[in-house]
Amino acid sequence: MKYLALFIVLLFTQTQIVAQSPSKIKKEAEKLLSEGKYQKSLTEYNKIKEKYVKDINLKYNIGLCYYHLNNMKEAIVYFKFHGEQANKPIAKTYYYLARAHHAKNDFRAAALYYKNHLRTLSSDDPKRAHFKRLIIQCMSGPKVEQINSAAIVSTLGVEINSAYDDYRICFNPRVPHTLFFSSKRSIATGGKLNNQNQSDLVNGSYRSDIYKSTLEQGTWKQPQALSKRYNSIMSEDIIGFFDNGYQMLLLKGFSDGHKAVVKENYDEDSIEVILPFANTIHSTHWDGDHFFINDSSIIFASDRPGGYGGRDLYYAIQKNSIWQVPNNLGPAVNTEQDEASPFLAKDGRTLYFSSDGPSSMGGYDIYKTFFKDSTRTWQKAENLGVPINSAAHDKDFFLDEGGLKAYFCSDRIEGLGGFDLYSAYFRSPKQEQLQKTNALNFIEVLNIITDFVDDSSSNTIQELTPVENGGSITNDEEKTIYNIAPIYYNAETGKIEGSRNTILALKKLLVKHPETTILLSTHSDNSGNEINDLYLSIKQSEDLSKELIESGAQNKQIWIRGCGQNYPIANNQNFDGSPNPIASKMNRRINIEVYNINHLKDQVLIHMIAPKVSSVMQNKAYERYQTLLKGLSYKVQVTQTSTLFNHSIFTQFPHATTEKHPQDVRVKYMLGLEKTFEQTKRIFDQIVQQGFSDAKIIPYVNGIRMTENQVQALLTEYPDLKKFLAFRSH
Repeated sequence: MKYLALFIVLLFTQTQIVAQSPSKIKKEAEKLLSEGKYQKSLTEYNKIKEKYVKDINLKYNIGLCYYHLNNMKEAIVYFKFHGEQANKPIAKTYYYLARAHHAKNDFRAAALYYKNHLRTLSSDDPKRAHFKRLIIQCMSGPKVEQINSAAIVSTLGVEINSAYDDYRICFNPRVPHTLFFSSKRSIATGGKLNNQNQSDLVNGSYRSDIYKSTLEQGTWKQPQALSKRYNSIMSEDIIGFFDNGYQMLLLKGFSDGHKAVVKENYDEDSIEVILPFANTIHSTHWDGDHFFINDSSIIFASDRPGGYGGRDLYYAIQKNSIWQVPNNLGPAVNTEQDEASPFLAKDGRTLYFSSDGPSSMGGYDIYKTFFKDSTRTWQKAENLGVPINSAAHDKDFFLDEGGLKAYFCSDRIEGLGGFDLYSAYFRSPKQEQLQKTNALNFIEVLNIITDFVDDSSSNTIQELTPVENGGSITNDEEKTIYNIAPIYYNAETGKIEGSRNTILALKKLLVKHPETTILLSTHSDNSGNEINDLYLSIKQSEDLSKELIESGAQNKQIWIRGCGQNYPIANNQNFDGSPNPIASKMNRRINIEVYNINHLKDQVLIHMIAPKVSSVMQNKAYERYQTLLKGLSYKVQVTQTSTLFNHSIFTQFPHATTEKHPQDVRVKYMLGLEKTFEQTKRIFDQIVQQGFSDAKIIPYVNGIRMTENQVQALLTEYPDLKKFLAFRSH
């Protein structure tokens, strides 16, 4: 009887499948596409694309799905097929091809398709100027790519970012370990509203609300919207905090272009008082992106008449409780296009901002300029370069108090959707954020007639000379020999110096032998912050692994580890205590270990080239570390997070490291390196007592983290693992 029932179920299921004709699936896919449900639409199209091989418009629609899902590689394939096969391609085919290539930093191809799209527009089409500007930006792109921001950039991760626009980070000095930002999410107060501010689920859009997230054990918690005291059916964008965090400034209004600056008590227990603030400086035109230097000085963006074109940056001051007429920051800052997101560093002279001008590599780029007291003018703005800037829009740059970290937002293709929030970690502090002026900011200098003497001095940064490390590939009659040496990188920019032969050898090894795995361990010198360097060093490995994966290696073949300053091979100081630049350069390295090659011993020979360090400057720390890694060892995983985790616990225990697979979002922070489980358990107990309830003990064999199955297979060889399994079972 049960077989009959099963047969009936299978027959019914088959009937349902047959009932879904390709034409109905196609209509459903088109409906989902029109509603902006791109993933669901793509799923439906994939069911029928083999039955519609000659339907070139269907290929276009699939390309649209991939484009809006940020898969530019596949989008290009389908748009290109449509463009080449259609007698008259859909009008925006070349536009999407241009945008997709531009997003991938393929500036040459992007410019070509922008030109093709221009040919589809009439001679009087107002959009022509926009696309001509994009072509100019494509010409600037390769130049900007050569500018290195000397920073490590990472997303704030899925904990903070969403598929919607997330932007404008700020901090409240009264609320530690908490960030505030604005976002246009589907949970917005009031839901979807149309231009008449009425509920409209079809044509409406979500207004912005203010959110906050708290950092706990190195992980940002799920953002929570502020209460309805602060968020309403209007749009709210946070500006910042005053009065030591007791006063919050925000933009409030129904229209993105016409919001009022208001001040509100940031204290749920206080009386709700919402006061208009600095609104007398506003025109009937668009004003936004406010940055308050103090309660009487402001920089903001506006498209009011009299500027250089588009939206310009202005400053204004308050005298006798009255805001004066705003002043344009001038041609060194503003262009014919749009400027936005001003941020003035603590020195009162260094201004960061975003511009959509011709020297951008695409959309808004972030720039930096300096105000010179002696001439009372801004210097020519400099593009910050990559990786802070991208071919997408990069805005809302914000330096933290210590000058080692910045935040910004970007809608680059690797994001979750819309604008995402990113952090940038600098290898050395930005001095402009440390040199707080107790006297005058640039506005006050402009309002003083007295001439100033220029006492600035030039600081020359000496670049290190790239060194090739001798890595290569050679062949004898029987085996392919891979010569692999450490890879060195520049302290300021993070750029790899030489080492191309070793990188080429790794690419060929990993692609030709996909069962082979490697461990990339990055080390730093002692010039930076030792805890921050744990994160920065793993990001250095991440950059190299990305290049390997783009060449055909798989994510699972690569494990990356950040060792920071723990294991130098040479002493960073001379005997007299002075810095040793040669040793520091040798310590800034990526060591490479190759695994799973025993079965290839008849085909492959790995020749590891060790760096030569004189006995006078040699440091034994790395040698001792390598000895501890041999055979079985244990470490404690303290936490895992998608951002830099700075905690004093990493100075309390030895052997602090970070690790992950290249494409993992979260970084695992590790402590200890012990040969027995009982020794590790003592460290584990102390870490848990400090509040790290998610800590865990991880076994390693020859430096590689073991999986559950591998542990079971190694019980005979390493009996100490039985204690680990007994502990795990509890």
